[in-house]
Amino acid sequence: MPLSPPPPFPPIPNLLNNTTSPSRNLNGTSSTDSQPSNFLATQPILLQYIFFLALCAFETASFHIPIQMLLSIRFPRPLSSLIPFYPHRALVSTALLVSSFTKLFPLLLLIWKYDLPSSASAVSWAVIINNVAALAILLDCGYMRAAFLAAIGAVCRAGVGWGILRAVGVGGGVAAAGVVETEDLIEVWKRLTESMGFI
Repeated sequence: MPLSPPPPFPPIPNLLNNTTSPSRNLNGTSSTDSQPSNFLATQPILLQYIFFLALCAFETASFHIPIQMLLSIRFPRPLSSLIPFYPHRALVSTALLVSSFTKLFPLLLLIWKYDLPSSASAVSWAVIINNVAALAILLDCGYMRAAFLAAIGAVCRAGVGWGILRAVGVGGGVAAAGVVETEDLIEVWKRLTESMGFI
């Protein structure tokens, strides 16, 4: 009885082009198809938790620091009507942290089922409204000036979160950084410009 020929050897990997051309396994499928799409997904779950805790800390700091810096500067007359002077940074951070406790409401998703994108958008807008109200009460500057300060902090937080996530290979825009209200504003601006014929 004749013996069947042995299976062919796998191709020899090219050490010079190992990062540019995907190798194929014995089944004929590409090895890059089974690999995760980003660096973070290849790390242990504990390291992923530590990363997202650090991400939350950096986003919180990037939201507080610009507001504190603007309030600690005594601007001249034209700008002082828009940005008040309030050098007490600890009180500003306390007001922002207490008014951001609405972010704990998504914990109810563990009990009841909700539409996740709509719930995240509603909670993010509720947190921003609470931040504006807290700044308006603390600074006694009115809601328009408080909204301007909160918007500056939200934009800085979105930029920092987006940059960190892109650095580790996680895409999805600013909504992936947890700044859903910024993504909503960008979408509203796109629709507005399209309806007016600018795009």
